[in-house]
Formats: sequence, C-alpha cells, structure tokens
Amino acid sequence: MSSRHACVVVLSVVCLVACAAPAPPPEAPAIDLAAEERAIRDASAAWLQASQTMDAAGIDGFFTENISTIYDGKVIEGLPAVQENRQKEWAKDPDFTVVWTASEVGVAASGDLAYERGSWTSDPDGAGEKAEERGEYLTVWKKIDGQWKVLHDAGSTIKSEEEAATGG
Repeated sequence: MSSRHACVVVLSVVCLVACAAPAPPPEAPAIDLAAEERAIRDASAAWLQASQTMDAAGIDGFFTENISTIYDGKVIEGLPAVQENRQKEWAKDPDFTVVWTASEVGVAASGDLAYERGSWTSDPDGAGEKAEERGEYLTVWKKIDGQWKVLHDAGSTIKSEEEAATGG
C-alpha cells in the first residue's frame, strides 16, 4: 500500500470515528441567581401572609413532605408532625401574631438550593398581656418541580442580657 493510500485510509477512519462519537451534552441554561433570590423573597413573603391569616393549607403549600423545624430546642420532623404542632399552638394562642424579615438570601450555583436568614417577632396573644418575643431564623429552601419549598426551618428566641441572667 502506498503512503498516499495509507493517508486516505487513516483520514477515512478518523472521519468515521469523529462522526460516530456522541455529541457533547448540551450546556445547561445559565441560572439567574438574582431572579432565584427574588423568587425566594417572594415565596417567603407569601408564606408570611399565609401565616398572618392562619391559612393552614396555604402554609403547608410552602413545605416539603419531609420538612424539619427546630425552634428553641424543639425538633419536629415531617409535614404531619408540623401540622399537628401548628394546630396545638393555634388552639393555645388563637390571637398569635408573627412578622419576619429576611436580611440575607443565598442561592447555590446549581439554582436548586437556597437559604434565607433573618429576624422575627411574635406575640402569643396579639395585643394581650403576654410579652412579645423576638429572634433570628435560618430557612433552607429546595427547588422541587420548579417551585421553592421549605426543607428546614430553624430559629431561636433572642433574650436580652437581663432576661438571660434571670432565666426570663
């Protein structure tokens, strides 16, 4: 075989291999992290609205089935347990009020996991005799089927130095 024929054979093989090679996977669309942050803030505001109007079904729509909450040492696992706890709390304090404000939202580069950090105030009996409480929270959001859902929600009551010293 002449060198010319060998070149033609080699080039033919290279072309066949190149044509047979799988195409590279399509690039994933770029994640607009600023838009995802706005979506988290909007979801949090809608969740707050549902909480302020005591809309149980509306609140539940923001949670994953395996939600976990941790507040002041009380751990609750799963949506049914969270629902049961909420019913008990609302029965005990039907005039309960709450407000929260996000101070920071971060979204993972993958666009499917995020956190929200902020502060909250609540009053167990609205304008009644019980003292208002305040605290900080951290919520982990997960994007499921295009919707942001709460996966974990944790918080703690913040006490003044005097309250902490007296156990109040």
